[in-house]
Amino acid sequence: MTDQKRTKKFVFGNKRFGGSYSPGEFQLNFPEDMSREDFEEIFSKKLESLHRRGNDLKEEFFDNSKKRKENLKPLSIRVKSHTKEFFKNHSILSPRDVLEMYEEFNSGSEAFINSLLEEEKELESELSEIQERLHNAKLFKEKLVDLKPESDILTDQDNLLNLKQKYERSEVKKIGNETSLGKAQNDILEDIQTYNTTVISVYDNQVLVIEVLTNAQPVVYYFKNEYSKDDVSEILNKVEEYCGKNDIEYCVSEDSIFEE
Repeated sequence: MTDQKRTKKFVFGNKRFGGSYSPGEFQLNFPEDMSREDFEEIFSKKLESLHRRGNDLKEEFFDNSKKRKENLKPLSIRVKSHTKEFFKNHSILSPRDVLEMYEEFNSGSEAFINSLLEEEKELESELSEIQERLHNAKLFKEKLVDLKPESDILTDQDNLLNLKQKYERSEVKKIGNETSLGKAQNDILEDIQTYNTTVISVYDNQVLVIEVLTNAQPVVYYFKNEYSKDDVSEILNKVEEYCGKNDIEYCVSEDSIFEE
């Protein structure tokens, strides 16, 4: 790679105003229709700019400039007479300075390109990670569509309102902590006897519906959330036992009556 750099020829400008340089040779085309003073001013500014650029790249990408200078081959330049005179009497830079600037610029450019390639690899890796995240998010969203959202926990007030809407012609009675276990059992059994009940339907151990021979549902009992689950189970066991003795159908559903 080093030998290739040493033999590489750098061309600037055009046939009218330009030239070329490579290790061991420098060629400059002087424009005949331009005054020597104008040419020297332009050339000096270009060289100063190139020199500053080379120093910037050297500071950014290299720490050991002395070692690189030592590796330069001995300089032998063949130039036209007016170019030699310009370097000798007017230029702030020597031919070797030009060669070193080219080496710095060329090496710096290569280092800069390599840094861009590394950044490209990093960006490709980040892009791959982002694409994977997007894919996982899409799969998660698709699964959410298939899942049935859990119903919000309804309050006793909400449940009682739903029951009154569902059983418009029924009397909805609630049983809470203010009702003792014995009174709750007696009230339910008394209503079952009063209405000549044919079917008792229980939903999720929270709602008890009394149904008569005409399929009417005169009374609906609601066990409030605060009521002891053990007391509810004991009450329902007594009701089931009574139904069994009196030839009344007893139906139990684990589904909530409040689910759509």
